[in-house]
Amino acid sequence: MSMSIEIGLARAAFPERRRMPLQQLQVTRTTSSLPPEAAQEVYSVISPRAAVSKKGAVVDEDEPLIDTTERLALKSKKTDRAKKKQERKLRKVSVTSDTKSFLELPRELLDEVLSYLAPSDVIRLQQLNKATQAYISENEESIAKTIISRRYHVLSRSFQCPVPFEQLDARTQCSLLSSEWQDKSKLHRNSYYQIVRPLEPRKVCTCTTCMLAWNNLNIILDLAHFQKNLNEREPIPLVPRGTNPKWHTELQERNAAMVMRAMYSPLCYALILQVHLETIVGTLTRTARVGKKAAHPKRLYHMSPEDVASGTDMFLERSSPPSTTIPYHRDMYYNLEAYVPNRAWSKEKQKWLYARAPHDNDLQWIVSRFEPDRRGSV
Repeated sequence: MSMSIEIGLARAAFPERRRMPLQQLQVTRTTSSLPPEAAQEVYSVISPRAAVSKKGAVVDEDEPLIDTTERLALKSKKTDRAKKKQERKLRKVSVTSDTKSFLELPRELLDEVLSYLAPSDVIRLQQLNKATQAYISENEESIAKTIISRRYHVLSRSFQCPVPFEQLDARTQCSLLSSEWQDKSKLHRNSYYQIVRPLEPRKVCTCTTCMLAWNNLNIILDLAHFQKNLNEREPIPLVPRGTNPKWHTELQERNAAMVMRAMYSPLCYALILQVHLETIVGTLTRTARVGKKAAHPKRLYHMSPEDVASGTDMFLERSSPPSTTIPYHRDMYYNLEAYVPNRAWSKEKQKWLYARAPHDNDLQWIVSRFEPDRRGSV
């Protein structure tokens, strides 16, 4: 009997199981050759399983590839010999030094390094530690001299530093303190009273050169103080005649104290020259306004960006109108471009000429005419 006939008989014998799942349907198989009492075989029909795909996993072609290759280590006698040869070469070239501080460098080399710094940087360097402060203080004169000759060669000849009165000999001191000379020099000592604090005859030399030097150094410090007003085109506050505001007195005292320090500290004197060079550069690079438009006037001394970046005053050696007028009033600051006095331009030699040893010449002239032994008591 075929399998299909057997399944049909099973469905007819068990009508209540027609709706059962096919895997749970039990079919009784009987044969004609077996007696009815014979055991019946029970079959379970199992549904076929889902076919399992034998294909591999799907790979995303857009996924970036990761390079996991590594550099092979070179290991051979040839590479070992080359490596040892390179190490021997480096040992010969490299220099071992036990120097742990720049102060341990030779003095000539250290002074040369410091001479390339600006005076303000050297003064700040003194605050590093006590050892640095002691070294700079001990060698201040030589360091400042090199800095001035390299950076402020022109300004140092135009703005000389006044000489302290105590450094003069007794004969010269008596001549300077004579009543006749004090009366004659009163004009130079008090002519810039509104800007400059009058010097004290027993602290500062009162020869003509030193009095002009005192006034000029105080003036350029006062000019530097009001650069912010000039840059922002704000009016400079004026002092009415007969009044002495507190801010004006404090400014005078601060400038005078700075000049007094410069008389004993070459670095402080170099710092004043640095301040004035910054004032000149800032004035020459300042834009002018004609109405609502900004204009760049023709610069004096043909100053270029390279001159500004150099941090030196060498561009002041070029031809330009001389500074013949002393800015004795703050109203004169508005039209002042480059104040470099005490020199004259020679058309024949095509260079600036400076006075030679004016301080010594002034003292000789004063002693020859106002010595107390000849002119009477002081």
